[in-house]
Amino acid sequence: MFVISLLIALAPGLFLIWYFNHRDKYEPEPKRKILKIFAIGALMVIPAALAEILLMNLVGRITGGLLYIVVISFFVIAPAEEILKFLAVRRWIYRSLEFNEVMDGIVYTVSASLGFATLENVLYVIPLGLSTGVARAFLTVPGHACFGALMGYYIGRAKFNRARESELMMRGIIYAILCHGLYDFLLLTRSSFSSFVILLLVALFLWIRTQLRKAEIDSRLRTAQNEGIDIGKQP
Repeated sequence: MFVISLLIALAPGLFLIWYFNHRDKYEPEPKRKILKIFAIGALMVIPAALAEILLMNLVGRITGGLLYIVVISFFVIAPAEEILKFLAVRRWIYRSLEFNEVMDGIVYTVSASLGFATLENVLYVIPLGLSTGVARAFLTVPGHACFGALMGYYIGRAKFNRARESELMMRGIIYAILCHGLYDFLLLTRSSFSSFVILLLVALFLWIRTQLRKAEIDSRLRTAQNEGIDIGKQP
């Protein structure tokens, strides 16, 4: 049972890592870099957990009920986790020569996010069982991937737009926090509103598919320029 639970905990993160890397088809990132950011993202679970426990206890002393859920969703859990994922990318890969496409912002930020989600998943699924693993496989892990892709798209754009670098990074962080906060809020209400989480994830996935296409076009153009190919003359 332990082995099955572990496989269920690991499978969604590994599948989504494969999916996003598969979309980076013009200049795939080195696997060692992906694994490095995945591992750093996983380690971010520790400071995130410590910050969340401390702040949630503090908030719990001040407020309760629906307001408590709003505060911990939008001002504790989502910021703690998304900012730490951002720092994993900003500190350990952003300035690398390997980070040379908008798509790389998505790939590396998703890798950090899925490292975080996968370790968190293991810590939940092993003690709580298969039903928790199945639920998290279809909700929590894809949610982390979506928040990471959303933020990563803006990080990728920021890398190649120095005039708007800080603005684009901030937009990515804020959008990821807002979507993550809304996701947590809907689930934590434990009401009929919780079902809207599915609509949120579907909407995010559709938006991300559009941004992936844009990033793929950017990658294709950059590859063509590097190889001296005139795209306009291609059949």
